[in-house]
Amino acid sequence: MLREFILNTITRLPNCFNRRLICLNGNPDLVYGPAYSRYRLFLKQTEPYFNNERQLLGAVNRAIRRIPYYRDIYGDLQVSSIQEFESTIQFIDKDLVTKHFDSFLNPDIDLRKCDWGTTGGTSGKPLRLVAPKSRYITELATMHAVWGRAGYDYHPRAVIRNHRLGKGVSYRINPITRELIFDGFRLEDSYFETIYRTIKDHNIHFIHCYPSTAYEFSRYLHRRNLDVSFIHAFLCGSENVFDYQVDLIRHTLGILFHHWYGHSEKLILAGYCRHTSEYHVEPTYGYFELIDEHGRVIRETGRAGEMVGTGFHNNAQVFIRYKTGDYAEYAGGLCPACGRRVTLLRNIQGRWSGSRIFNADGTFITTTALNLHSGLNAFIEGLQFIQERKGELRILIIRSHGYRKDHEKALHRHFREKFKKDMNIRIEYVNRLQRLSNGKFVQLITHVKDQ
Repeated sequence: MLREFILNTITRLPNCFNRRLICLNGNPDLVYGPAYSRYRLFLKQTEPYFNNERQLLGAVNRAIRRIPYYRDIYGDLQVSSIQEFESTIQFIDKDLVTKHFDSFLNPDIDLRKCDWGTTGGTSGKPLRLVAPKSRYITELATMHAVWGRAGYDYHPRAVIRNHRLGKGVSYRINPITRELIFDGFRLEDSYFETIYRTIKDHNIHFIHCYPSTAYEFSRYLHRRNLDVSFIHAFLCGSENVFDYQVDLIRHTLGILFHHWYGHSEKLILAGYCRHTSEYHVEPTYGYFELIDEHGRVIRETGRAGEMVGTGFHNNAQVFIRYKTGDYAEYAGGLCPACGRRVTLLRNIQGRWSGSRIFNADGTFITTTALNLHSGLNAFIEGLQFIQERKGELRILIIRSHGYRKDHEKALHRHFREKFKKDMNIRIEYVNRLQRLSNGKFVQLITHVKDQ
């Protein structure tokens, strides 16, 4: 309880106080504890190669013994090889887990001691997620290792993501995570100037943000011909990456663009190689598969398919062969640049597109920044944005059981604070969401051309 209180309140302290604390906090082992330190050492030792077959078979057989969904389907089955795993264990997806939610929970775990959250709801209805509170150890250790390939070593970093700061607040400091937190919804030159001046004064080398934000900030830096020699890298995730973004950041400005793939279910984590733009799938994090439209595992370079994950570190809600709805191209099993024997991927296409929703004056925020991670998701069966013209936004919602008028008010508040005051927001209740002519769902249907 004390730890949670500190984490929730420390950013409210004055920046002048937290600025001193962030300088004192230079050792992550002291902050995250000996378990974090041991896991980082394990990651370093296994970085060249790690055979995760034993972890996979252990996770699968424990799930069959303990988790109601798998026990009901597979009975006393004991999976003894990768080949048997691929031929016997069925795929699952978000819709199936949502339908049988309780059956995927471990009855031996006290769920009151777990963290609850949701997926982003990019394909309609969000999925409720449960994980042990201690999971941050492997999560952060692996994430820091991925960032380490961009030169990150627990440096202070700027964060421009989904935070909304109060009026007159330029930034806040979290001395525990070593973050200078900026408002992710003020994507305009006047605020970019504040960000630039602040990170330059604090000698911040790493900027943690969405790819679309990195691009817009880089456009500002390029237009103003500002000194960027102190910026080592953009650490980017949660959106698809486009060539024009990388071209400006990496080739025009000379800043390292480091992208990683992760998802809310936390089964797969992959990041750029330190030498190339191919993703390395982390084998200690979970078991990865790439499958074709017939469910067959892809092992031929150049072929694309859907990403499937099996988790190793969540014993509260267990996902085996979970289809993510995200796609990638298989690029091999050995990186010639760094020598790691891991699954290599190219051209990951995730569920977030980074699509823009425009205020009346032409400024914008992305759909990523509107992601609902709150109790509101429990009362929504689906959500979609429709923009016909700048300054106007329709939000289509499929109501779930228990949805009340106060939920509508809370949604209005949530979306209202993200946009400028002249944005006209209208919530509409529907029975089904709109789809494209090819049958695909997109979270934003827009008729406004990007500027």
